[in-house]
Amino acid sequence: MSPPIPDPSRLSRSDSIETLPFDEAAVSRIANLLEVEVAPAPFRMPGAAVWRLTVPSTQGRPPATVTLWTGIGRVDVLAGPATIVFTDIRKVELVPGVEVQFRRETQELLVIARGGRVIVRA
Repeated sequence: MSPPIPDPSRLSRSDSIETLPFDEAAVSRIANLLEVEVAPAPFRMPGAAVWRLTVPSTQGRPPATVTLWTGIGRVDVLAGPATIVFTDIRKVELVPGVEVQFRRETQELLVIARGGRVIVRA
């Protein structure tokens, strides 16, 4: 079965990169791209769900535990000894088969790639 064709109004720089708002509707799309299960986090915030997923690693790295706080535009990542808290997220870019990019208005970004690689450009 072929993946759905993205809505052209949501395409980014490349015709294969899809841009979405960072909201509840994006959560399942993020998990699908990273090929992982997503579940509610073991905690909540008032009035908004919090989501958790684990991205398995390659090349001997530990898995990345990712917490999605769509209600406040925040992503937390625990990857080995590193902890990343990335806030003020406005949009998500899905790069098919490769990675998810969480972007601020100022174009600073957090990248979570398949295989557990995590990159911050600020």
